[in-house]
Amino acid sequence: MPTSSFYLIASNLIAEFEKSSERKCKVVGTVNPEILIGKRYRSCWHNELALPIYEGPHVMDNVGTGIVHTSFAHGFQDYDVALSKKERVQSFVDARGCYTRHLGHNLEGKPVLGEGQKETLRILKNDIVYTAKHIHSYPYDWRSKKPVIIRSSEQWFIDVEEIGKRASKMIDKIKVSAGDSDLRGSLKQLISTRKSWCISRQRVWGTPIPALVDPNGGSYTSRKLIECVANLTRERGNTDVWWEIDVNDILDNKAVRDSLDIPPDVVSQLSKNTDIMDVWLDSGLAWHAAKENESEMDHLTDVVLEGVDQFRGWFQSLLLTSVAVQNKLPYKRIIVHGFCIDEKNNKMSKSIGNVVDPTMLTDGSLKQKAIGADGLRFWVALSGSENAGESKIGPSIIEDVDKKVTALRNGFRFMIGGCQGFHGNQIESQLKPLDLDMLEKCDNFVRKSIENYEDFKFRTVANDLTQFMQRNFSANYVKYVRDRLYCDKLGSDSHISAQFTLHRLAHNLSHTISPILPHLSAEVLHHLPGCHEKRILRQKLENLHSGVLSPDPKLSTLMKIIIEVRSLLEASAGPTVDTSKKGLALYTSPEYSTILRDYFSELPELLNVSQVILEEVQTSLSVKLLDSSLRYCERCRKHTRNPDDALCGRCTKATLA
Repeated sequence: MPTSSFYLIASNLIAEFEKSSERKCKVVGTVNPEILIGKRYRSCWHNELALPIYEGPHVMDNVGTGIVHTSFAHGFQDYDVALSKKERVQSFVDARGCYTRHLGHNLEGKPVLGEGQKETLRILKNDIVYTAKHIHSYPYDWRSKKPVIIRSSEQWFIDVEEIGKRASKMIDKIKVSAGDSDLRGSLKQLISTRKSWCISRQRVWGTPIPALVDPNGGSYTSRKLIECVANLTRERGNTDVWWEIDVNDILDNKAVRDSLDIPPDVVSQLSKNTDIMDVWLDSGLAWHAAKENESEMDHLTDVVLEGVDQFRGWFQSLLLTSVAVQNKLPYKRIIVHGFCIDEKNNKMSKSIGNVVDPTMLTDGSLKQKAIGADGLRFWVALSGSENAGESKIGPSIIEDVDKKVTALRNGFRFMIGGCQGFHGNQIESQLKPLDLDMLEKCDNFVRKSIENYEDFKFRTVANDLTQFMQRNFSANYVKYVRDRLYCDKLGSDSHISAQFTLHRLAHNLSHTISPILPHLSAEVLHHLPGCHEKRILRQKLENLHSGVLSPDPKLSTLMKIIIEVRSLLEASAGPTVDTSKKGLALYTSPEYSTILRDYFSELPELLNVSQVILEEVQTSLSVKLLDSSLRYCERCRKHTRNPDDALCGRCTKATLA
């Protein structure tokens, strides 16, 4: 190497260069980068060429030398530099990934990622100071497991900079969400900063871009040409018209030929353009194609549902085409969902073998219990909605979903079983407080669920349903109503009150969950006495109601007191004591005493004890469990029997013919 040679290296990379190359460097001077910008250097590839030095925001000073070779046609950032400097962009790699003749005989036809790379290093060996392996980010096709070459090519573009600015202002009028997350800002950012849209692709199938091309790279198209092809397609009922007609068939139409403004010297050399439209342009026009007639053209689509990746795809193409053509929004709302990952947080991949086949979940396999379509839908509601992040799926998660659906089925099974012999008696005015409270909670759940459905909050509905069945129904209703349902006389007002409540619960709850669990809903209604599932499932959810009169205004106050007493009772009894076989002394303030005395006969059921003694005190609410003075009744299993009787009074009446 001549001693007069100098090397340019970023000052803070000198030490790393010396270490990697095992060369000692002598700093002879420092040059301000701004002095270099705009200067030219002699190419080591073509000695006769003087190439420019440009600044680039993508060049870092923490690796290498701080100076990088730029190839305008083979990198996104390099291409941006070329555009900013108005440089000509020319690709030296063909469609096969091989070097073209422009780089000389030694490289022509050699694959860039193979023999071409080796030959390049051989040609440049005298100009290379040091080589080393370097791990860095590089374009890669994960499907074929091969690196990707970036190369420029001639394409069709839409200038969307001005369209994007108009569309960005309109985004505030719509909802873009995943659950409660407002994602309008993400879409607005992408739309407002987009400058162009490449709408052409090189494929053997798709919607053609009607245009004529000459051997010199000239392209000729017009509205007349496009309308002509569209009319021929409609008339012949053949979407392959463009590929089948001859160039002369097009030029024979004088109006089309005049609109193309083709130079006379290239007319005989014209051929049809073979590019097709980007599929996102096709699907982006769905707002137009989905309308059946002109009267529907002013109707906005209610909702668009797609994955989070469509912020760069369909969400944009729908919006940009609609604003460009009709200067208005194509939709009222966008619902965004995420993607599936396995239980170890790995992305689904066929090569890894962790892809979950939906039919394996619905129909089962040797390793997986069948959870049916309802099970899969319930997983979607719980994990796949209201979430733009990842949704986990795997054996343990599916097992948990199956347990939740089974618990729901068991709850409905209890309701249906309790309704046997019920003939639809209307006894709204005679309903017991426990039943009124349960139906009021059901009404609240139905009303809230309808609101959540309107807002596409399926996960919230599914979670609320699970909680309602576990807490409100099983823990706070079944536990207390079971004694009356099993032991009161059939046909008595108290027994019918329980049956009416269970029937109304099964009817309203099954109808409410039908959008998520349609098969379970239909099955419940099929077995529920007096119901026709097809007719009921066609009803609007808004028509659901408990069918009861407004509850006693004092009921909510009573239930608040009951909840407080139950808490004290559980703390006093502990987990091992069966309170249904005990008596209860309830010490309460005058404020609570009045309302408790009004419902005194209901207190044993509401508190699940054999009998209640109510005493008014000036202190705070307190309880004391007592051994009942009455005897154990074999039928109802409560201490409510007089010593001389075989059964308690209630059971005696129930067993009489």
